[in-house]
Parts: sequence; C-alpha cells; structure tokens
Amino acid sequence: MGMAIRKSALLANPAGRPADAESADSAVARRRRDEIVAAATDIIATEGIHRLSLGRIESRLGMSRGQLTYYFRTKESILLAVFDRMLQRMIEEMMADAARSGFGPPGSGRGGSVFDRAKFGLERMLNRPDGEKAELFSLVHTFQAQIRHRPDFRAKLAAANADWRSHIVADIEASGPSPGPIPSAAKASVVMALFQGLGDQLAVDPAALDRAAMLQACLEVLRPLLGIPPESA
Repeated sequence: MGMAIRKSALLANPAGRPADAESADSAVARRRRDEIVAAATDIIATEGIHRLSLGRIESRLGMSRGQLTYYFRTKESILLAVFDRMLQRMIEEMMADAARSGFGPPGSGRGGSVFDRAKFGLERMLNRPDGEKAELFSLVHTFQAQIRHRPDFRAKLAAANADWRSHIVADIEASGPSPGPIPSAAKASVVMALFQGLGDQLAVDPAALDRAAMLQACLEVLRPLLGIPPESA
C-alpha cells in the first residue's frame, strides 16, 4: 500500500541550506549535495545512524567543515535529506513493483480495488528480505523521538503520512461507494496503521510472526473495513 505515496511527500529544500548555496553553480552544488547525502546514507546503512557525524562525512569525502556546512548547516539537515532519498527510492521501487503487477496509478481504479492493493502491499512486505528498509525505519524513529523539539522532523513525517493517506483515500473512493459511517480518511489511517505496525514488528523481530497467518489476519481485518465480503468457506 506504500506504493500510494507520491514524491510530493518530499518537502522542498528540507535541508535548511544557506541561501548562497542555492545560488551557487547549480550543477556543482547539486553534485556536492548528492555526494554528502550519499555518504551519510552509506554510513547509516553500514555503521548505524548513531555513527553518523559531520566529521565522518568529511573524512569520507575529503571535505572541510566549511565546505560541508556551506551545503548543509547541521547534521539534522543532512538527516532530512537522507530521509527524502530513502523514501523516494522506496516509493519508486514500490510503484515499479505495482505496475509490473498490473496496478495503475493511485486512485485510477486500474488493476483492482483498494483491498487488492492492500493485499498486494502486505504480501510484498511479508515476502521481501528482512531488514531491507531497516535504515528508513531507524530514521523515522529518530525523528519521532525528537518531534517535540524539532518541528522540521514533525513536518517531514506529517507530510509523508498525509500524502500516503490521501492516496489510500483516492483508492478507496475509486473502488466505489464507501459503505458504513466511517469516513474514507479514517479507513485509510487504519490501513496505514496495519502497515506501520507490522513493519515495526518485523524490523525488531523478523522471526516473531507466522507470516502466512499474519497476512490472513490483516486481510480479515480489512475486509469489513473496506466493504469486501468474507471469503467463502
């Protein structure tokens, strides 16, 4: 279901870069920012988010502190850019997998109902290698731990969630009239909660779940919520 997120969830200029960095030679500036984000992403993936520091990025790139902070003032601004990169890659992979499975764009109604999309997303999550997106989960939880003190972290997560929710709503409405009194946005939030909670559990303890049984349990939760009749005995 995460395939429903659009790239528009990625906020413009999240890194809080100095204005002069924006006005610098665009090709060179873009390349240098990409190098910084790539180095930070690699450190997180290979050593853990707790090992990320401006000094380690500088060492990897042979860059001075002044050069680094010209493009990103703080480690936190780099983390926001890393989040964008990781999320964008995840979205692109999900959307490509969905297209190969015959699903049209979110809200198009092509390829199946919102229930079909949810089933596809759950099967994909449960069948992919464990820990594949552990770095993104770690980053999300790092942001969550600091949202009381970092409005930019809160805004980043809120924007991503709002965009995902809006696409699930579009899929719900494309599937036909929504039965019952529960608004589409509330249903979308329940679908998101299933994916987010399941992802958290798998990240912490991949062996804790019977994956086939978990898939069936999630689908049984979603059937009445999304107006799908029970499977025949």
